[in-house]
Amino acid sequence: MRGKGNGSEDQMAVSLSGIVMQYPGTRALDDVSVDFRFDEVHGLIGENGAGKTTLVSVLAGSKLPTAGKITIDGRQAVLHSAGDALRKGIAHVSQEGCLVPGLSAAQNILLGDEPRNALGIINKRELSSRAAALLEKWFPEVSIDLDMTIDSLPMADQKVIEIVRALRGDIRLLILDEPTATLPAREKENLWRIIKTLPARGVGIVLISHFLSEVKALSDRITVLRDGRHVSTLASVEASEAQLVDLMLQRAGGAGTGTAAAQVTRTIGDAVLELEEWKAGAVEVDRFAIRSGEIVGLIGLTGAGHFGFARSIYTGEGVVRGETRYKGQSLRSVNARDMQKRGVAFIPDQRMENALVADWDVRENLAMVHPQHATFGSTGVLSPRKEVHEANEIMSLLNIKAHSSAQMIKDLSGGNKQKVSIGKWLYGAGERYSLMIFIEPTEGVDIGAKREIHGHLKRLAAQGAAIIVTSSDLMEIADISDRVIPFVGGRAHPIIERADFSEIRFISAMAGVIQ
Repeated sequence: MRGKGNGSEDQMAVSLSGIVMQYPGTRALDDVSVDFRFDEVHGLIGENGAGKTTLVSVLAGSKLPTAGKITIDGRQAVLHSAGDALRKGIAHVSQEGCLVPGLSAAQNILLGDEPRNALGIINKRELSSRAAALLEKWFPEVSIDLDMTIDSLPMADQKVIEIVRALRGDIRLLILDEPTATLPAREKENLWRIIKTLPARGVGIVLISHFLSEVKALSDRITVLRDGRHVSTLASVEASEAQLVDLMLQRAGGAGTGTAAAQVTRTIGDAVLELEEWKAGAVEVDRFAIRSGEIVGLIGLTGAGHFGFARSIYTGEGVVRGETRYKGQSLRSVNARDMQKRGVAFIPDQRMENALVADWDVRENLAMVHPQHATFGSTGVLSPRKEVHEANEIMSLLNIKAHSSAQMIKDLSGGNKQKVSIGKWLYGAGERYSLMIFIEPTEGVDIGAKREIHGHLKRLAAQGAAIIVTSSDLMEIADISDRVIPFVGGRAHPIIERADFSEIRFISAMAGVIQ
């Protein structure tokens, strides 16, 4: 195991010492000291709200700590901005990403640094040449068509483009926040290989991931944060996943994760939604039904149709035929506005693109679905006091960790952002939603937040909601579902009942193998 960064090692590291981040009523970081070397992958893990996001925000220059110091190569540094950090060799690739749709991959690589002629016009040929040279320099084994628009590329290629853009300067430390959260298994493995090549070339990696197997496989050392404090830094080869989980979640007095995780009793009631002869795009389902209090999981390989089916139930996107009955009433058509009015909630994946507004605060994001709840009577005039009260109620219910409802959503951890994405449907709603559709409900969150969110889904079902969950995480599906429907090639296959759940059964069903 390497040391903590003494003597000559200080010349090869960014060291944070005694870092404190104090918000009104909340200490997000409490005397945290850790060093990140330029010749290693350093995993950074911790439960939802443990302080990971705040710590890398300090490291990347986007937040100035209340107390503590930063040294780079043994010299004290003050990082007032992300620009300061970049000039000192520190770059950050965020979980949500910052690529510009509609622009080519080459344009995204050189965004803000485009070559121009004397008239200020972008030199497209030189831009393409420089972008290709950067890709070749860092990842010569990777082949990407840089002329394609960024949103037409696979997610793994998009992540590579983000990394190349971050490395276009004199970078010595690269922060990767959940780099594989949205990637299929094969694409994850390809990105792993890319990440592993960087430390040998003088670029250290700070890796944040909720996949402990990923952290173990890639990291030389792993630092664990808990409740804003540094718990341990240990060599990856000396740490088991069980030990890491214990370090992340252990609490004084053995406290659990709150009431949401408690066991709840559910009663399965009448059918909420029934579909027959449903066709949406290339997806076909002969019959589907879900009852109140029930959780139904949808699984499939990439492109199998389970995600598209779940979206079509709410949006009506691509629907060309099908009979729909909601609470026994036949519906002539399906669209998002009408389905919400009838009591259907939709919590999508990729929350920062599809569900939340980064530059709004927690209260504003929670209130976006039902703003009329916090008005003065029937006047339509918003009551800030009512908004804050209701936001605080939801924050307490879902254990959303923020210094107040006025905290910006972009400053929250991934787990807390996901809770806000769920909470906005509960804000002012009472029990109006009879059907809730979740796509990747724990995408990019840590094990603690995952347990809490699973608890909330089970609680909502216990209150009578019918829950549809589509997820790439088969363990998640097995944990929360009453029955599972596998999709293969756009068609729903026979139901798997809970008594028959197993990873082998799921994988076989997804591959179209009948057991």
